[in-house]
Amino acid sequence: MIIVMSDLHFAESSSLALGEHSFNHNLPPEVYRAFFSEIHEFIRNDNIEDIDLVLAGDIFEITRSALWLKDHLRPYAHNDEVTEGSELEGRINEIMDAIVADGRVAATLDIFRNLTIQMRRPVRIHFIPGNHDRLLNANRQVRNRTRSFLGIEPSDLPFDNQYLHRTNGETKILIRHGHEYDAANFGVDVRLWPEIPTLIDKKYYDRPNLGDIVTTDIAAKLPILFKEYYSEGSILENQDLSVMFQRLIDFDNVRPSNALINFLFSTPGFSMKEVWQLIEPVFVKMLDDLAFSPQIGSQMITFGGLTGFSAASLKAILKTRLWRRGLPFWMVKALLSPVSRRSKIEDQSDFILKEECLRKPNSPIRCIVSGHTHNPTVQLMKVEKGIETYYINTGTFRNLITTTPNLRDFGRLRSKARVLIFKQGEHNPEYNRPTGWSFDFTARHGFGAMPSEQHDLPQFD
Repeated sequence: MIIVMSDLHFAESSSLALGEHSFNHNLPPEVYRAFFSEIHEFIRNDNIEDIDLVLAGDIFEITRSALWLKDHLRPYAHNDEVTEGSELEGRINEIMDAIVADGRVAATLDIFRNLTIQMRRPVRIHFIPGNHDRLLNANRQVRNRTRSFLGIEPSDLPFDNQYLHRTNGETKILIRHGHEYDAANFGVDVRLWPEIPTLIDKKYYDRPNLGDIVTTDIAAKLPILFKEYYSEGSILENQDLSVMFQRLIDFDNVRPSNALINFLFSTPGFSMKEVWQLIEPVFVKMLDDLAFSPQIGSQMITFGGLTGFSAASLKAILKTRLWRRGLPFWMVKALLSPVSRRSKIEDQSDFILKEECLRKPNSPIRCIVSGHTHNPTVQLMKVEKGIETYYINTGTFRNLITTTPNLRDFGRLRSKARVLIFKQGEHNPEYNRPTGWSFDFTARHGFGAMPSEQHDLPQFD
């Protein structure tokens, strides 16, 4: 049996602390313990001899860490640049140490390392790097530290960028992280390719991308700049500042991504203009930092694939610093996504249909699995001679901030999805007939309402 999980985003929380108060996005270990207990009960009496647990990317939150922001080092490096003993390697190790030092993460990793005992059958763990933990595939030392945290045997080999399950020499199941389908977060734009090979060249996975800059120098930086501008003491003492600090921390948890700006400007208890008055100096400082960086402008152009007018416009904006006298509120309002339009998370089916293994006549592929979007789903991709082929998105194990259709209001959900794939000869407890393969997919979203009097208070963990 194969269990697929992705987008756990284990993160360090120490850099966001305010005094003794911390903000922790990691789910409690009880969530994972219950998850595996349910699976064990589901297959307890069936002939499942062993289990492959595929951790399909963005397991560790390496890119979005404020530890990158204390000096000149940034994660915008090619994996080959992370040599053993280098400053970059040291920073990656520092971030990983901070992540695994978190009590919730440490307890969860202990669950992973002892799954063979809990599941009462051998469990092999496979780690596929995603766009947020790409650098964990940088060199042998970094890889083997990652393996030790997950309970995987050391190896001189790099992590595979996909997991293939083969039966009788044919690939039946393909598992990716899914950032391959996202030009902003992958080293090449596969939209320009006539088809996507099953084994994409490793060089594209090792490249930095535009998403790295957005994650580190915008999403991770904004709350740090806010804390520097207003000071920890002021934020703790002032409820308005506390609420806005929490909002900036939650910025990267919003789905869909085109609702991010609306999320900031729909902070409960504030008008849009009041929000902007609080965050304008922080945004100006963030933009100044981008403009003054000797390399970041060219990196944004290169990573974003900008050419011609687009590249020239970005260069001009960064050079002239149009915001240096302030950003008028009318301009900020113009940047907001139209609230009257319904939001839709990008459909990945067009990319899946470009997969080479799916396009072959009489293709043996039965299932393609990925994550990345945080949107759990199942889609039937094709039926050929009565044989069905499916796409499964594994969603995320994370607290999600979701929006109403008009992008005006936001709520909080806890998300987790269970993807079990039963291989040939294995018995799926929900089927009494023999099957060549089958899957069990469950997407769960949880909600817990706070007392009404606490809705506008800062949510320290």
